[in-house]
Amino acid sequence: MSLNEIVILVPCHSLEDFPTELGDEPAAGLLNAFAVAFHPALLAATERFPGYRRADEAALATEGQLAFLPTASKDWVPHGWAEDSRRNGASVVSGVSDRDEMLKAALAAVSEEEANAFSEDIVADFLALGTVYLLTELLTRHMRNYSQLDEALMCKELVAGAQAARASDKEAAESHLKRCFEMLLDCREKFYPVECYLIDLCLILPRFADEKLSKLIESGIPLNLMAQGCEWQEIIEKDAAWKSRLADSWAKNDIDILGGEWEEPPSPLMSLDSFVHNLERGRRWFQEQLGKTPTVWGRKRFGVNPQVPQILSRFDYAGGLHFVLDDGIYPEEELAKFRWQGNDGTSIDSHSRIPLAGDSASSWLRFPVRMSESMDSDHTAGIIVARWPEMRTPWFNDLRRAARFAPVLGRFTTLTEFFGSTDTHGAIHDFKAGRYLSPFLLQSVAKREANPVSRYIRYWNAQRRFESVDWCEAMTQLLSTTTPTRSSVGPQEAAALQLSPDDSAEQFETVENLIASTEAEVGAQLVRSLTGDTAGNGEGVLIVNPLSAAREVFVEWPEGKAPQDGAGVKFRSVDESTNGAIVDLPACGFQWLPAIDASKAKRTSGGKTPMAEDLVLKTDTFEVELSNATGGIAQVRTYRRSPNRVSQQIALRFPHERRFISKDGDTPREVASIYSAMQLRESKIVSAGPAFGCIETIGDIYDQKKKTNVAHFTQRTSVYRGLPIIRVEIELDVLHMPEGDPWTNYYCCRFAWKQESAALSASMQEGAHLVTAPRIEAPHFFEIADDKYRTTIHTPGLTFHRKVNERMLDTLLVTEGEKARKFEFVVSLDNSYPFSATRNFFTPPLVIPTQHAPPDGGRSGWLFHVGGSNVQLQRILPLLPPKRHNASPHGFRLRLLETEGLHRTIPIHCFRTPNEALQVDLNGETLATVPIENEALQVNIAGYEMCDVEVRY
Repeated sequence: MSLNEIVILVPCHSLEDFPTELGDEPAAGLLNAFAVAFHPALLAATERFPGYRRADEAALATEGQLAFLPTASKDWVPHGWAEDSRRNGASVVSGVSDRDEMLKAALAAVSEEEANAFSEDIVADFLALGTVYLLTELLTRHMRNYSQLDEALMCKELVAGAQAARASDKEAAESHLKRCFEMLLDCREKFYPVECYLIDLCLILPRFADEKLSKLIESGIPLNLMAQGCEWQEIIEKDAAWKSRLADSWAKNDIDILGGEWEEPPSPLMSLDSFVHNLERGRRWFQEQLGKTPTVWGRKRFGVNPQVPQILSRFDYAGGLHFVLDDGIYPEEELAKFRWQGNDGTSIDSHSRIPLAGDSASSWLRFPVRMSESMDSDHTAGIIVARWPEMRTPWFNDLRRAARFAPVLGRFTTLTEFFGSTDTHGAIHDFKAGRYLSPFLLQSVAKREANPVSRYIRYWNAQRRFESVDWCEAMTQLLSTTTPTRSSVGPQEAAALQLSPDDSAEQFETVENLIASTEAEVGAQLVRSLTGDTAGNGEGVLIVNPLSAAREVFVEWPEGKAPQDGAGVKFRSVDESTNGAIVDLPACGFQWLPAIDASKAKRTSGGKTPMAEDLVLKTDTFEVELSNATGGIAQVRTYRRSPNRVSQQIALRFPHERRFISKDGDTPREVASIYSAMQLRESKIVSAGPAFGCIETIGDIYDQKKKTNVAHFTQRTSVYRGLPIIRVEIELDVLHMPEGDPWTNYYCCRFAWKQESAALSASMQEGAHLVTAPRIEAPHFFEIADDKYRTTIHTPGLTFHRKVNERMLDTLLVTEGEKARKFEFVVSLDNSYPFSATRNFFTPPLVIPTQHAPPDGGRSGWLFHVGGSNVQLQRILPLLPPKRHNASPHGFRLRLLETEGLHRTIPIHCFRTPNEALQVDLNGETLATVPIENEALQVNIAGYEMCDVEVRY
């Protein structure tokens, strides 16, 4: 049969309404029909430009015609159209979507000799032209333009190219193909005359490091590889040749390696120091192994948050990717290039357009829509295509082949070049912390992992303990040399900062044991440093405060010892169950207090006014009333006619609302509720004072519909004399475990307050931020504030909360898979700096028994004083290698963190007046000179800024 025409039946009236939202199979059929129609054997046979017609008006195909009936068009033609056309003598390709199958069916219309007369390489170029032709025509329509393609001229070039290819004249064939691609480029430049970009984002796992990836890297087309340091190390350990292959290609800018982190832990729910350490470790590996460090940040796992820009900027990154390849919620404003502004005001170039899935036919059918959106909205148009090294579908490879001839649909580039060579046109976006929600809780439950909630409690407990021991280690060195002499990354530091909430119980235990052994060693060194050879007589305790704020705190004396009245001791509590006192501690310092045998200590009584009686706890400034029905907190009132500040209960939230008959009152009534009931069985007074009061309540969590207990509870509620806090400790005995979605079925601590207009803020990435969404991730606190009062619930690692309405909030305790049963939190009243208070409540001072007293005048002291509770002294670090040849080698770095969003100049007094101070970035480069006035550093710090200050003597 002589072939004289190629026709594609499309499921639309024209290209203006060409479908862009189809499933993968029908989308593949449409895309492949246009690609296969440009096979050189078919073009040489027909010597005509392939055409398309609306399927619903197509007459029967006739002899000499090759008709493509894609799956998407099948319902548009009359029943039996394909069979009737075949009986009419036409060739019809139908019922297939795969390109190879479609090629086989289409080439049956020409002789076998004609079909096999072309090399695979040149055939692939012609098929790529067909794909690019379709996408260009569709892009033209989506840009509200009409096609200006000279089909007659292009047909002439196509046929000439096909004939040259048949004659094995590759150079001539490619020359004609190049002119065809350039004609399509001219058409695109009619409506978008500047460059647009295609960014090939290849996701790497160690198992993908094979010959296919090697060929991809050597293809000569710019390629962006995303993997973290530990993954690249695994690849190189398996095959050392990858080291030089990657290093050489990266040095020539043929590839760009993205990321820079060592691994991908749940960083948004971890400490900033852990994030910084992870980047430092990863970047150090890249520099040592591959000779460069990544300049564009991105990760496969959810990791975007408002603190990322300032950390990346301090590491001198060129840009960062503000989208996720994982689940999770984040601001979805899509821009090809903009300035991503972090909490502290630092901004960095970023790309936030959601990538196309490179292996999905549906994505490629939407490509013209996505590119037109970028051309319309962005100063610089660009699309990222995310894929694995091995592609199962052909369309992205079509675009990569087309790039050799002309950048019709965009020029391939690396992200480093994209950020470096394009403008942002002033677009700055400040995404608030409340707009981000990680998927980690849901994923942990879906994977049936243990302890999806308490893993964060254990993580933050380990971090707080590490910070205390780390401070004490630095303190011992400062007391002796004024310069930390430890290595930049010691074993304790590495273990603690590499710890992740996802780690196993065994890994946690190893790190906790290492911290404990370091604590014992450092404690002994501190005692030697402070008592020395001229120590006085008498046993005691050395109490070390690692925090940058002076504090009053309840301290338990070592077993068998008890406190004495005296300077530094505010209230003692010595009885059968307690040997402790509320003591004053200087900021970043220590206090030595004497101790006596507990058997000889005078017992304390509750005083004239007991702090606990019946179900009421009292201090000098407020009282707490426990409910005689539930055993939870019914009211918290200060003595200045304040409203009820907060109420609290324990409950099981069922996944769906249930209806049951309530017999409360005289008349039974139907009640709808999604929560269980809390019922008190008994209570007892644990302590009535004088230092603290404590009441224990015991009861049940009750299913009102089934009339059965789902759990038992024990709750201890304590108050402390002179401290505006309430400490609550809960222990659950769970009889019925929640199942499924952890955000809808869980045991929780429910909090309620009176004012619907109260503002709710919470700790996100170690800063206080306004709550704007019902699901909240806040591992440190949430605060309820109105015009007069501030009530803060401090949750030490209890990370997940759900806002139920304008005056209620649930803190999740137990979800499916959770094994922890003991929880605690603290309620503080009218505290202006909640993050500082959280560290105070849940970072206990180090209590070290001593056999001798320090010399007179050396029983109390401080090393640093930070003149603002909104700024935390996080760590004391060794100096980085100096960038100046005349820099003094003596000194240290102070790592500060602003937590309340307040831009201030903060005075910091040191134990010794420094000669100079510089604010430096995380590479040690100078950012600003820090003035020294009145013997204090005057540190200008932005809201939420993490600031490193280099102090030299």
